Amino acid sequence: MVRIWMVVLLGLGALWPQSLSAQSPDEANGPVRVGDRWTYETKDELTGEPKGTYVVVVTEMSDKEIVNTVSFRGKNGSQLVVLDHDLNRLDDSIWKYKPNDAQGVRLPLTVGKTWRFQYDARNMQNGAVLQTTGVAKVVAKETVTTPAGTFETFKIERHLRQHNTSDQTKNSESDVVTWYAPEINRWVRRTFVTRIEKRVRSSGSEELADFSRKM
Repeated sequence: MVRIWMVVLLGLGALWPQSLSAQSPDEANGPVRVGDRWTYETKDELTGEPKGTYVVVVTEMSDKEIVNTVSFRGKNGSQLVVLDHDLNRLDDSIWKYKPNDAQGVRLPLTVGKTWRFQYDARNMQNGAVLQTTGVAKVVAKETVTTPAGTFETFKIERHLRQHNTSDQTKNSESDVVTWYAPEINRWVRRTFVTRIEKRVRSSGSEELADFSRKM
């Protein structure tokens, strides 16, 4: 169940330009390009232990999709993750999402904006299907500092309910908080907590450690 959020492990205010709220990911600091790269450090928030580092590189582009190659430091191989241009996952080589995983951005971003979503995720290895409903809200503009620098972000909170169609004992609820930085067309920090039977089963975080953009 937690794998949905761990697949790639495996949104301050008054001084911002008003045009920021209308920027799309591809328009924020130039379009996404093949060769753009982001490095994230991950941590288990239950134990405080680091979980590892992964690197995301844009390897292909089309008018509908952004194809990323995700690699984990210290591990062999890589994983393809396909996004739409709003940064929602469509396919991550393990799960296929219909219409998408709703973890991207809905433009324009403004504090107080709320939207609901639903999707199905099908595991391409064992056929399991997860049906998800949820709500997202842009709760603040915040300045966030990570090892990669200081960024102006939109803080987006999401609450999800996940229904396992083959095993209801694995139904879960998740809270995901994303700090999306238009400056780099990506999120710079993300946290998640997943509960099954009202007990916390996982809690983790991801933070941007480095990035480079093709010009």
